[in-house]
Amino acid sequence: MAQKKLDKHLKEGAPNVIVITVLDGAQGPMEFDFYALPETIQNKLGPFGLSHKLGDSAAGKKGSEAEEAITKVFAGLMGNDWSVRAPAAPKVSTKTITDNLGTLSSEEQAAAMAVLKKLGINIPGLTAPDEPDEDLGA
Repeated sequence: MAQKKLDKHLKEGAPNVIVITVLDGAQGPMEFDFYALPETIQNKLGPFGLSHKLGDSAAGKKGSEAEEAITKVFAGLMGNDWSVRAPAAPKVSTKTITDNLGTLSSEEQAAAMAVLKKLGINIPGLTAPDEPDEDLGA
């Protein structure tokens, strides 16, 4: 995972003040007071922030799944819950595949490994695909 370039948080005791510290910066923590901005800018930032928050909830999703994520986050905001999140899409790990292969009969294991090989998915120590494998999000 890439290292964060910024640390951003609300100032303790002053939720209208954003504190930003830039990694390897020379200024140290910089403070920005939302209420010091002109009212016209404050009025534009509200819808911009809402659009960003709702859009982020749909990242990596399509169609009705994206709509459900947006609706869930908006309902949370209406209920005064800032941190509500739509569940992330499930990821498949090689450990999960390996563990579950062990629960199958020998015939099912052979069939499953044949499918994995045909899909080009390499499970170290179990399969050796004809083509390079893709990251399974482990």
